[in-house]
Amino acid sequence: MSNTLTKNKTSTKEGYKKTKLGWIPEEWETKILGEFFEFKNGLNKEKEFFGYGTPIINYMDVNKKGSLMLDDINGKVSLSESEIQRFNIKKGDVFFTRTSETIDEIAYSTVLVEDVKDGVFSGFVLRARPRKLGELDINFTKYCFSTYIARKEIMSKSTFTTRALTNGRFLSEVNLLIPPLPEQHKIAKILSTWDKAIALQDRLIKQKQTLKKGLMQVLLTGKQRFPEFIDEWEEVRLGDVCEIKRGAGSQYITYVDESDSNSIRLIRITDFLSKDSKYILRTKDTERFLLEEGDLLIAGTGATAGITFEVPREFNGLVFSYNAPRIRVIKKVKKGFLIYYLKSDIILRQQLGLFTGNAQPFLDTKAIKRFKILIPKLEEQQKIASVLSNFDIEIKKLMTQIKR
Repeated sequence: MSNTLTKNKTSTKEGYKKTKLGWIPEEWETKILGEFFEFKNGLNKEKEFFGYGTPIINYMDVNKKGSLMLDDINGKVSLSESEIQRFNIKKGDVFFTRTSETIDEIAYSTVLVEDVKDGVFSGFVLRARPRKLGELDINFTKYCFSTYIARKEIMSKSTFTTRALTNGRFLSEVNLLIPPLPEQHKIAKILSTWDKAIALQDRLIKQKQTLKKGLMQVLLTGKQRFPEFIDEWEEVRLGDVCEIKRGAGSQYITYVDESDSNSIRLIRITDFLSKDSKYILRTKDTERFLLEEGDLLIAGTGATAGITFEVPREFNGLVFSYNAPRIRVIKKVKKGFLIYYLKSDIILRQQLGLFTGNAQPFLDTKAIKRFKILIPKLEEQQKIASVLSNFDIEIKKLMTQIKR
């Protein structure tokens, strides 16, 4: 008897109905995209036709953007009148990316929210044109394809060999949750309000970052000082106040999994900050190349050459690479002050004249030791670092609010 009651209790839900996509409000429907859209592949042209002519929606215009306006379309292509007609775009069209490196990034979408005269779309994207106007709110289509359920449907209807692929036939079979049109309007309005708030937050973050950059320029050069400090600054070479040392002989950092002493991991130096702390370093025969909290690493080669990293606590005992020299403060300078100095344009300008190498830039330890830095007394260094650190804390808080 109790089993029957339990079954009946869970098989109904007041105000909802059960569908292939789960429980949904009674007024909502599940429909396949093919009922709403006609799909078409974009055009392909030789590279000499690009760079001038009519606007063209490309892969990067679509990828991870909710909506498109004329100003968002950067590409140009030279076409005949018949090609423009065959691959035309209009307000309300939805575009999907056709391919990606991974299945979870396939078929990102965007909706065109204004007409673009003579605009066309690339063969790397699919155009979904509404069969009938007014069935889907244009602003609702900015969001409805990025929900968990929609993304799950899209991925299940795609293929993967060496790359993830989709096409109009696959997308036509994707099931979508469709609320009544008035509810679509309300949902889109609420989400649009959040988008505007996020955009304002982004603008505030950029303003803070710009202000911090300007403040670094004047504080780290002594052009602007705190009234309580009057001592002159001293120019020193980085090698005079820090120990700068090359590490072990490869561009890799070696880790061992604590749960499996035979599991060795080789991690590229540029990836080390994102690694899980469950990996620790095999330290046998590497005593000369161990990092401590408070050390800095500077990338010595490649695209990241000259960029400075601070070593976090969880990487105590890490063996540093030959291609990422260690910087360890020994006298006259506070680490916090030095970090900001090494990340400033002051040092970046010096680096440009010190890079060597043909295929890729390279900074040797002799060049790093020659970096010129202006240093005040330790107390003033601490005050400067504290002010800049407070900016970093504010920026981090703003970024955290966006992620919520």
